Amino acid sequence: MAGSSILLESVQKLLRHKADRNLARILDRTRVEDIATLLRHFEPEDQFHILCLIAPMDRQSAVLAELDPEIQSHVGPLFDDATLLELLHPMSGDDAADFIERLPDNRAAAILAAWKSEQAAEIDTLLGYGPDTAGGIMTPHIFSLPDDRTAADAIAALQQKHEDLDITFYLYAVGANGQLTGVLSLRELVVADPTARIADIMDTNVLSVHATEDQEEVARMVARYNLLAIPVVDDGNRLVGVVTVDDIIDVIREEATEDILMMAGAGSTDFSDMVNPVANARQRMPWLLASFVGGLGSMIIIGAFEASLSQVAALAAFIPITLGMGGNVGTQASTVVTRGIALGRIPTNRVRSVVVREISTGVMLGLAYGALVGVVAAMRYGWDDAPFAIWRLSLTVGLAMGCCMTTAAAVGGAVPMIMHRMGADPAVATGPFVTTSVDIIGITAYFAIAQALLGV
Repeated sequence: MAGSSILLESVQKLLRHKADRNLARILDRTRVEDIATLLRHFEPEDQFHILCLIAPMDRQSAVLAELDPEIQSHVGPLFDDATLLELLHPMSGDDAADFIERLPDNRAAAILAAWKSEQAAEIDTLLGYGPDTAGGIMTPHIFSLPDDRTAADAIAALQQKHEDLDITFYLYAVGANGQLTGVLSLRELVVADPTARIADIMDTNVLSVHATEDQEEVARMVARYNLLAIPVVDDGNRLVGVVTVDDIIDVIREEATEDILMMAGAGSTDFSDMVNPVANARQRMPWLLASFVGGLGSMIIIGAFEASLSQVAALAAFIPITLGMGGNVGTQASTVVTRGIALGRIPTNRVRSVVVREISTGVMLGLAYGALVGVVAAMRYGWDDAPFAIWRLSLTVGLAMGCCMTTAAAVGGAVPMIMHRMGADPAVATGPFVTTSVDIIGITAYFAIAQALLGV
């Protein structure tokens, strides 16, 4: 970490002094991945300038492929078409397709039209799949052979083709029509009898995904079965590509980031938009509408009980803590359930058991904190000349907090499950929607209990 800070400070200093020659020397001694991380700290114009100082072109291309998607979308259009073609050529097909997809439509079409090679057709095929599908993140460069070949044939083929392959973990066996028939690891291949047929030593129980499968489900399968890669097939079970673990890591990071931002109601995964207040506000405004409407609802409810507050002013003092504790419990419950759904550890057909569990948790938390706030109420108002018995106030705020926390736990557990069953993203349930509903239910329960016990 200290080395990264020193590198950043050095690059910033050289950039300010326009010492391009010295800056180029530093970049030449820096790993490609570290340069990609370094560029996150600069504006698009400076990012482009730094990229142009990297030599040779293959190394510049490697840095471009490692950049965050939002940085690629900003610096990509700054290159002219001829330079972009040179930079895209050394990239793997999936990296090049991802990069082209982030260009403006007119630039992307011009690049593909000018690209005269087999790789262009490959990229065009990859772009035909959705960006969040197995086909969209796969690499079409696969180590596969007909299953009637021998282990010696496979090793010889690997020695010939290894430079054209991105990452090789497994040998995939295919039938006469290209259908996926089996798989074996490279370790199994190397230790096998050289004369043995692949069909005799391969595992026929192959885990694969369809090209249109959602990338999140692909990531779950790779994690569940501890795979280094997973083959991608088409409607005819023909092998069309492979998704490797490095792509899966990117998917997991992307999906987790998206869920966290949606839970907070922030909306976008493009962190570069944080420097644009207008775009930032536009992203967040719709999500905050739920909180705004909920706040208006709470205001109306409190206004309806204005007479009660005028008789027992102490009730107003406990509204913030009651709603705050309820909101926290609701957020906790919805976060746990949402993450459990995302990891496949909470069956979505067990809404009742999940809600019962969260209600039980909410009851225990409500009893503990309800008793505590009741004691605080007695200590704070016990010696005042109040027109009511102090135990009633303590019981009111204690029961109200317990009721609010229990209700919040139930809502926080149920809403993500219901939204998932309806086909919506459960992450949306966390944050504005849960806290808003908890506020309205909590404030209603609070004054209902106050009316029943205090007679106000």
